[in-house]
Amino acid sequence: MHSHFLKPLFFCLSLVTMESLANHCIYINAYSPGYDWGDRIQKQFEKDAQQQCLITPYYLDAKHSSNEQLKEKGREIANLIKLAKPNIVIAADDASSQYVVQPYLRNSSIPVVYVGINWDPRPYGYPMNNATGMTEVWPRQEVMSILRHTVKTLTKLTIISADNSLERTDSRYIEQAAQEHQLTAESIFVRNFNDWKKAVVKAQDADAIFLGTNQGIADWDESQAIEWLKTHNQRFTFASQDFMRPYVMFSLSKSPEEFGSWAAKLTTAILAGNQPWQIPIIPNQQFTPYINESLLSLTTYELPAYIRRNAIVYRTQTP
Repeated sequence: MHSHFLKPLFFCLSLVTMESLANHCIYINAYSPGYDWGDRIQKQFEKDAQQQCLITPYYLDAKHSSNEQLKEKGREIANLIKLAKPNIVIAADDASSQYVVQPYLRNSSIPVVYVGINWDPRPYGYPMNNATGMTEVWPRQEVMSILRHTVKTLTKLTIISADNSLERTDSRYIEQAAQEHQLTAESIFVRNFNDWKKAVVKAQDADAIFLGTNQGIADWDESQAIEWLKTHNQRFTFASQDFMRPYVMFSLSKSPEEFGSWAAKLTTAILAGNQPWQIPIIPNQQFTPYINESLLSLTTYELPAYIRRNAIVYRTQTP
């Protein structure tokens, strides 16, 4: 008796599944599995879009590849896309647009959704007739105002980050905001942990330190980095990534999940028949304030009341 009722239900479910999986989405991750930021965007996209299409991921491994290697990988992925003829391509982070979308998919018949291009998508050929997306920004002016309130004698800002093209782009925008607030700004880019430690010591001639990313810094040691900051740093430290929370007193963090969720929403809209050029490109909107009490409590710095009220308190886990 039960099977009599189950058969039509199973048939309906099969039709729904077959219909949704008739759509094919190719997802290009600029990084490799294991890179926190890229993993979290992709995981959120897959969670939200799995009912919309069959998802095939490709990885560029931009953190560990030379320009020539990335050109070759981009060409390989573009050839696979042309063979697969997907309904849509999702290009996550800068390298996906730089090495695949711009040279091979610009104004093609394949719809493209990009997310996570830092600051300005125009260098990668956007706007395009076949593309829309979400640009990655950070509220620099608001952060500079928070710094002004927190660090009473603020004249110089030092930026310390991994040495790669994206971090250099980020630092340019942060330097520009600092200069607009009449601050001197200096950037130090490092390739290994020992040089990062030296950079922290050198940065003590500044009044505040922005720590970019530790991703791509060779020999990184989390517990050693925290101890080094506790013993060698007396300046206010801040960041824009939540995975840098253990190392800074304050972070106003971007949400990778926001990009994954938005990519899925755009995918749904385009698969439903909307044209990419009809959908506006927008910046990300979500920023979460974190206060690292383990580091901030060692200082006399006091963040603005509205930040203290709304921030998530983070305590560094000591081994």
